[in-house]
Amino acid sequence: MSIDHTFEIGADVSSQIYLNISGVDQNGDLAIASASIYAFDSETGVGKFTCNLPLAKLSELYHHLSKYSMVVNSESTSIGKFVEIAESQSEIISFLSSSSTESLIPALKHIVSDRLSHDDINTILGRRESLAEYKQMLVDADSYQEADWQRFFERNEWIFGYGLTYKYITILQREAHVSSTDLNGANDVITDFLLSDSRFTKIVELKTPKTALFEQRRNRADSWRLSTALTDAVSQILAQKANWEIEGAGLNYTAEGELIHEGTYDVECILVIGSHSDIEGSAREKAMKSKTLELYRRNLRCIEILTYDELFERAKYIVEGAR
Repeated sequence: MSIDHTFEIGADVSSQIYLNISGVDQNGDLAIASASIYAFDSETGVGKFTCNLPLAKLSELYHHLSKYSMVVNSESTSIGKFVEIAESQSEIISFLSSSSTESLIPALKHIVSDRLSHDDINTILGRRESLAEYKQMLVDADSYQEADWQRFFERNEWIFGYGLTYKYITILQREAHVSSTDLNGANDVITDFLLSDSRFTKIVELKTPKTALFEQRRNRADSWRLSTALTDAVSQILAQKANWEIEGAGLNYTAEGELIHEGTYDVECILVIGSHSDIEGSAREKAMKSKTLELYRRNLRCIEILTYDELFERAKYIVEGAR
């Protein structure tokens, strides 16, 4: 059984125009379907013209009109707006880019919950690529300076991520000036990153993955001599901490002019230095060095020492561990 579908396209002072699609079978057979556009005189009801179209031409007209958002989205139904788009990446991106936040966020939530895996989400966020870049930078560590690592972490602040205290950390300011200076501008104390856990500030000092953690000789006791580079870095970050506790008590602004609302009380500090994988020696010597480093950093108050490979493992867990 065929069904007739008639729709009034519009009218002016002299004419009424209709679209009629006939021959649409309930079973979906389009073999006998056709479309007609016709007009009547508004006063007399006399037909003015009829134009018969194959459905293919009507489909072309529809797709042409769908290019114009003011036509497609001029009205909303009770359950939202419907737009037909082709399976074209550029068309989909263009449509999503022009969507309002109110409509985009629920749509993305639906896609994420129903169709995207944890791996898909990390791919969209670029975290998997960043993790691969981090790994390659560790392999080619001799080719990268401290400034290169600063730029990398600034692009990927999520790597500082969730600490064991379940506080998410973000970067407030790179190369933050955390002290006052002499009148000639000298003796300024600068930390690599000033971080925020949304309530309080934190300080980060970076060295490189190739920074030595130990000297070439052991101590007399069951321990190994820590490197001057490591102890100097701890002294440096302690100076930053002391200066920032003074400066952070007043009003401070980021480079973009935003007021820093986070409090500064007994600042937590993070020192990223060296790599566990570079610890050398016999099995006994490696165990002694690891023990010495662990005892040293566990007994430092408010300073967390992380090696680059430890930080990599934590970043890897953020990307892959939630599977």
